Amino acid sequence: MRIKESAKEFGKTKSLVAMAMLLALRLALGYVTNIQLTESIKIGFTIFPTTIACMMFGSVPGLVMGGAADLIGFFLKPTGPFFPGYTLDSMVAGFIYGCFFYRREKLTLWRVMAALATVTVVVNLCMTTSWISIQYGVKDFGLFFRDTGAAWESFRLKFAAIFSGRFIKNAIMYPINVLGVSLILFAVRSIPLMRPYIYGEKKSVAAGSRRVTSKEKADESRAEEVQ
Repeated sequence: MRIKESAKEFGKTKSLVAMAMLLALRLALGYVTNIQLTESIKIGFTIFPTTIACMMFGSVPGLVMGGAADLIGFFLKPTGPFFPGYTLDSMVAGFIYGCFFYRREKLTLWRVMAALATVTVVVNLCMTTSWISIQYGVKDFGLFFRDTGAAWESFRLKFAAIFSGRFIKNAIMYPINVLGVSLILFAVRSIPLMRPYIYGEKKSVAAGSRRVTSKEKADESRAEEVQ
């Protein structure tokens, strides 16, 4: 149901405008805010607009925006030969974040941890490591059709060689990303203007009325204490 609901976001003008703004922010952050800690560890901030967009609009827009961001980013500033596997990585990550964050009345630290753990294992460790192994280990994708045994052996050797390093890198980045994403998402959810995007129009009104009611009760109790 949430996947179908998220697909309907493309029919809302203000949602499309917000998606475009977050997509532009993701592209800008990808160019100017990467921090290289070591040769293999780089802190980037593109995960923040990505997870905000997935929380606001869901899996389908997250998938589309992930693919669009990767393609636009590559053609604006190529960093090597184009490989479609990395575009698929961005799409799958956006879809997963949307499944965990979209239309959730409560967002807990455990949910953030689960979402990032899923993306880390499925996308970063399995999918991306596989693409690197194919691109730099097998090199010629046609070898899978000409000599399947040799191709898979080259793939296996490259995968085994780089997996441990990528595992350590992702293990280091995981708690950093969890902390950053948690702070950003909790902050965004606390902004009243964001409630219609996060909870939906009807639920946001109900959530706001519940908060007002609680505040009124608290004010009344304080007034009674003063009297």
